[in-house]
Amino acid sequence: MTVIHRYGDISWHVPPPDPKDLDIDTPPKEGEAGRKFLVQGESGFYLQTVYIPPDFAAPNHSHAHAEIFMVLEGDCLFNGEPMGPLDCTVVAADEPYAFTSGPKGVQFLVTRNGIAHPRFLEG
Repeated sequence: MTVIHRYGDISWHVPPPDPKDLDIDTPPKEGEAGRKFLVQGESGFYLQTVYIPPDFAAPNHSHAHAEIFMVLEGDCLFNGEPMGPLDCTVVAADEPYAFTSGPKGVQFLVTRNGIAHPRFLEG
């Protein structure tokens, strides 16, 4: 069965540090980080869009599943490399990465083949 996920019908929510604290009913405040879960497990895919405010440094972390990270708007430094609109990278499962949003923030799309539970790394 084909399901159409309408972006405008999906609410933004604040990503919690601990997945067990997920609250998809409370939207982020203006200028606060937020995400939308678009696809959640259909045919094994998980898709979300994420907004990160300007000059935010996401800590070094990894996920148990591979992902495709694609910038939609704004820019960031991803593991020290600049990325702009429509640039993308594939991150292998368990591969550590970090990013810092640019002066206008960054909105990106993440596609995975499993639910993401970040593992934050030292340093």
